[in-house]
Amino acid sequence: MTITLSDITTATAAYLDNEVEVRITRVTRNVRENNDGSYTVRVTNASAPTGVRLRDVVLHLESDDPAVTLFPPGSAIFFPRATNDANAPRLPSSDPVSAMFIFFSDLDTLTPNSTLDVGEQIELELDYHGENVGSSTVNAHVHATVEVADLFPRGDGRPGANASIEIKP
Repeated sequence: MTITLSDITTATAAYLDNEVEVRITRVTRNVRENNDGSYTVRVTNASAPTGVRLRDVVLHLESDDPAVTLFPPGSAIFFPRATNDANAPRLPSSDPVSAMFIFFSDLDTLTPNSTLDVGEQIELELDYHGENVGSSTVNAHVHATVEVADLFPRGDGRPGANASIEIKP
């Protein structure tokens, strides 16, 4: 089988679009102008046998209308940024935005670096602000990478070879 390197990029994008489920649930309804509400975002990686570990997972959220703005999370395990750059300044949790990128932390080092294992799920509750009368849609999707070692793991070499050895007195 011939694989062109650009096929890996295309396959990664297709995997994120088709195998990683991103859902927005538990949305506070009937929020009045200048009041806040909340919503839950759940990201689920595909389970075995089709799943593959995702690395450098980033959640991208956007409000499609200025009637609703999004509060960046203030938790120490989330790193909200204005751009898809892990080194960009952290967004303050008190200032609502129209879009953000949420980096997840490595719980051991509390630095932006996350993985989403096969079948694993991340869920977070976020807040929004109703700026004006109107309606808006909050959109969410994932950015991530797939390591070549996760696509082509090192095999264990089975069944291998064997030979009988006889020791004589």
